[in-house]
Amino acid sequence: MSQYALMHKNDVCGSLVIDDETGSLRVYKDNGSGLSPFLGNADTRRMKHWWEGRAVPASRKMMQEVLKQAGCANTKMYLAKNLALSMTDSYWIRPLDLDLKYEDVKLSNMNLFSDNKVPYHNATSYDSNAALGGQMEKYWDIKTNFPTLVKESYKYFGQQAMNEAFATYLHDLQETAIPYVSYLVGHTEDNGLYCRCDAFTSDSVELVSAYEVIEGSKQQNDKSVYDNYIRICAELGIEEQQIRNFMDYQTLTDFIISNTDEHLGNFGILRDSNTMQYLGPAPIYDSGNSMFFKDSLFSQTRLSLLQQSITSFYDSEEKMIKNIKNRHVVNMDLLPTIEETIALYTSYGFPEERAITIANNYALKIDMAREFENGATISMYHEKNNTEI
Repeated sequence: MSQYALMHKNDVCGSLVIDDETGSLRVYKDNGSGLSPFLGNADTRRMKHWWEGRAVPASRKMMQEVLKQAGCANTKMYLAKNLALSMTDSYWIRPLDLDLKYEDVKLSNMNLFSDNKVPYHNATSYDSNAALGGQMEKYWDIKTNFPTLVKESYKYFGQQAMNEAFATYLHDLQETAIPYVSYLVGHTEDNGLYCRCDAFTSDSVELVSAYEVIEGSKQQNDKSVYDNYIRICAELGIEEQQIRNFMDYQTLTDFIISNTDEHLGNFGILRDSNTMQYLGPAPIYDSGNSMFFKDSLFSQTRLSLLQQSITSFYDSEEKMIKNIKNRHVVNMDLLPTIEETIALYTSYGFPEERAITIANNYALKIDMAREFENGATISMYHEKNNTEI
C-alpha cells in the first residue's frame, strides 16, 4: 500500500491509500478544507468512483502497449504512476515522501521539455493521457501552446468522429449563445477519421462534472434529478436561467441527433481553479455516440428511435425531454437539412446509401422535435398507439 496526499494545485485536500498490486484506491480521508472533489464532500465511497472514472478505459487498444512500456498491470496503476494528473482539472496525488509542487508537475508545462515530456520521480514521464476517459481512441496533442484533444474513430466508417463535426455544424447554424466545443474532422493515415478540438480548460479554469455536482449534494425529493442539478448549480452561484437554458438546449439537441451517451461525466460546470468560484456551464462536448452510429445501416421508425436506451439522468429520451421548460430553445428552421446531412457524410467517404439512411432517421427526429415544440407529448406509449391504429 502507498500513501498519497490528494492535492488541488498546492493545497492538500486529504489523504488516500492506493493498493500497489491493483492500483485501486482503498481509503480516502478528507481534511475538511472543502477543496476535495464532489464540491468538497468527498469520502472513500465517492473517491473510489472518482478514481475508477479517472483512469483510462482498459478497452483502449493503444493502452496495452503503453501499459507494457510503463511496467503497469492496468490503467489504475498507470494513473497512480502519473500522479493522477489531468488536463481538465487541478487535482493530483503527491507521494508523502516527496516534496513536489504543482508547478513541478502540471501537465501544461510538458511542452517546455524535450519530446513534450516532464521529468517524473521514478525516471518515467508524466502522461497527459493517463486520466483521459471515454471509449474512442484519443490523446492530447501538446505540441502547441494550446492543448488539442484528438479522437480517432475506425468503426462504422469513423462515424463517431464524423458525428462530432455534424453536431458542431448544427450548433453553428443555430447561432446560439449556448457554449459548445467546435470539432474539426479529417482522415487518419490508416483509413479512419479523427476529430480534434481545443481544450476548454486551462491552468485557471477546470471542469466539475455533473456527476460530482449531483453526488456531492443533497437532493430535494420533490424535484426531478434534472431540476435538482439546475437548483444546485444556482446555489453554487451560476445564474439559474443560464443553466436552465443550457440544459434545455443540450437536452433538445441531444434528442434531435439521438446522442445516447450524455452520461454525467459528459457535461458539467466550469470553475476558477484559483478562487474556486463557479463560472457557468461547460461547453457542450462529446456528441460522438449519436446519429444512430451503431445502426446507421437500418431505417428506423419513430417508435424504435424512442426505444433506444440512453445514459443520462434518465434511461430514455422521453423521460429527458419531459424536463425541458423552453420548448423553443432550438430554432427548428435552422437545423441542417436532409440534403446537407447527406452531403456532409458522403464528403468524408460514407457510402451514399448509408448517408441517406442516417439522414432519413435524423428527419424522423426533426419531425418529433417540431411536434414537441408545438406542445405535443413525445412518448413510446403514443407511438405504439399510433402504430396500432
